[in-house]
Amino acid sequence: MPDRPWKHEERQVARLLGGKRHPANSGHRVDVESARFICQVKHRRTLSLAQLEALALELESLGRSQTKLGVVCVKRRAGRGHKTPRLIVMTETVWSLLTMPNQSQASEEAA
Repeated sequence: MPDRPWKHEERQVARLLGGKRHPANSGHRVDVESARFICQVKHRRTLSLAQLEALALELESLGRSQTKLGVVCVKRRAGRGHKTPRLIVMTETVWSLLTMPNQSQASEEAA
């Protein structure tokens, strides 16, 4: 039996992040986890900006508690045969940690 589209998407994101997929019934809040990232994967027709913002904030908090970077991977379902790009969404704080890790450590030490 073929995979559901959302399972396939979670597996693709796990490969992209170099991590592993947590099955939906495993009790984990995140779908994918790697050495550096935790990720919630959404494969939907629609997702409001407010919902996306709430997810990004939640993943930032979860990532901080695990000393990882929390991101949301979103892929819009446009229907059979219509390809859409995968989007990686994160808060500005996560972006800063990703792009300037040494600067973030220095600012924390100075505080």
